[in-house]
Amino acid sequence: MISSVMPKEPFKGPGYELVREQLFFRKELMERVLWFIRIRWIVIGVAGAGTWAAYFYDRQFPVLPLSLIVLTVLLYNVLFHITWRHLQSIESHDVRSFVTFAHVQISSDLLALYLMIYFTGGIYSPLIIFAIFHIILVGLLLSPLSCFVYCGFVLLATGALVALERSASLHPRPALFQNPALVHLLPAPHNVGDILVFFAVFVGAIFTTAFLITSIKLSIRFKGRDLIRISRELDASNAKLTALYDMLKKMNQCTKLQDLLDLATVNAARIMGAKGASIKLLDESRKRLTFASACGLSEDYVAKEVDLDKSLINRKVIEGSYFASGRIEEEDYFQYPEDIRREGIASMVSFPLRVEKRVIGVFSVYSDQTYYFQDSDIEFFSLMGDLTALAIETLRSQLNKSWFVNRAAHELKSPFTAVHGMLGVMRNEYLGPLNEKQKETLMKSESRLEMVSTLIDDLLKLGLKRTEVDRAMIHPVDGAKLMRDVSASSQEYALQKGVAIQFEIEDSLPQLMADEKLIDELFVNLISNAIKYTPRGGRVRVSLVKESNVHVRLEVEDTGIGIPEEDRSRLFTEFFRSKNAKAFTQEGTGLGLVIVKEILDFINGKIQVESEVGKGTRFIVRLPCI
Repeated sequence: MISSVMPKEPFKGPGYELVREQLFFRKELMERVLWFIRIRWIVIGVAGAGTWAAYFYDRQFPVLPLSLIVLTVLLYNVLFHITWRHLQSIESHDVRSFVTFAHVQISSDLLALYLMIYFTGGIYSPLIIFAIFHIILVGLLLSPLSCFVYCGFVLLATGALVALERSASLHPRPALFQNPALVHLLPAPHNVGDILVFFAVFVGAIFTTAFLITSIKLSIRFKGRDLIRISRELDASNAKLTALYDMLKKMNQCTKLQDLLDLATVNAARIMGAKGASIKLLDESRKRLTFASACGLSEDYVAKEVDLDKSLINRKVIEGSYFASGRIEEEDYFQYPEDIRREGIASMVSFPLRVEKRVIGVFSVYSDQTYYFQDSDIEFFSLMGDLTALAIETLRSQLNKSWFVNRAAHELKSPFTAVHGMLGVMRNEYLGPLNEKQKETLMKSESRLEMVSTLIDDLLKLGLKRTEVDRAMIHPVDGAKLMRDVSASSQEYALQKGVAIQFEIEDSLPQLMADEKLIDELFVNLISNAIKYTPRGGRVRVSLVKESNVHVRLEVEDTGIGIPEEDRSRLFTEFFRSKNAKAFTQEGTGLGLVIVKEILDFINGKIQVESEVGKGTRFIVRLPCI
């Protein structure tokens, strides 16, 4: 394994993580600022009601100054709500505006709180505990530094209350707050030691609260960053896997090897965000590599063959290793190093195209940036290389099989025609009279040859391929007319078999996007199959109707022998016939439905099968229309 890979920059640029984090924080801050305003409405109601309840309980309670403070909070909260709506209407949603807005709210609330503390007894007021709640809110909303700065302000304000207490200028504590239950919690009046102890405990509580809340917030923030990073990685992986899935679907539709190779290189460069990609295949001698497909590289670069004896890198890859270089150096041994520099290739990854244990070529992606590929990119490209190699080998196998089948069918056609002709000469007694037994034998032989003729014709039809030339054949087709033409021959065949057949063809049927010969062949195969496997006295129903703006629905339903459930998955496999079909009739090659499926794949149609043994089968076909 040859590797010199370093991590590349984040998927969407170095500032991507910071931008995501700022957006996350901005959304959180905007929501908390509104939440702070809503909470204040509740506090205003509770404070106003509590003030007047205390006044009715104790007429000495300072209801006027406290009511004015509550009214002031009410007014500035209305102003805050208007301001928040204005900030929301600004498209930029600058975080700094919301931070400043949060500072203004917290400062105003602390000022209002300490005024209420002053009028309810200063350091002897139980309301002083609410200062800690503000520190918690600051820790949640703002930065850790802001939290500790507000701690300093709270302690300064509390210290000022202590100084006022010592100078005896503090507002007297209301009788309501001289409840025996509070005596043990608050310092004794004018006792310096108790006041200092209380202040020290308060300082400890404030800073402990600030430390805990900021630590928790930072922990959550770090976890949030991890979640953003994981989310980004998942988004990137999902995008790659989706692109790979689309690529494999298109590969599966390729019928030319060159089309498949070009699809692989173009998509590899696009998915990896790289400069280019190439596939080099081994020749028969397995000593040279030839560029079979390339994307993003010059014609001069891909015109040369690679001699494995002169290219250490490619030789190692062919032997089963992968090559990954974050920075192409002079010591990296290439056969044409000057071409690498001329192409502007700064880093690259190469994997063997391997099917099982056999290597058939080299798949490479190139970047014009150093250290571009991450470890995850290499793992993903390895998967892409394996799937591409499998697709290449599968298509090669299909092409070889198709070539063999067509060649064999063509070779059989001539001797078959000759034998069939000679049997006809003998049956017509051109070579002399025949007895009844000889005539019967010749007729059976001709019947068997007719089955062979059907098989040869079906084998030749399997040569249908979805090439670009074939695609040009797709054009508007009058499906209703074709079905009416097919109905005449189908009714004759059904009459011979003793089967009733009914056709339902919708008027004003939209035209199909297909080819006349292919649609005719599809209709004939499905209808003849239904008639063939329906016992005498049975029925076949054929309907052709518009299903939607994009599909015409063809249904071929019979009351025949049906298809066993275990055989349905193999219906569209070459030469497959279910046991009950073989028992019912010797007719059939097992290729009719294969041809139907091939035609539907070509025109982007779909087929669905519903069947019950002994009761019949229904084929539902959706054909594209205009």
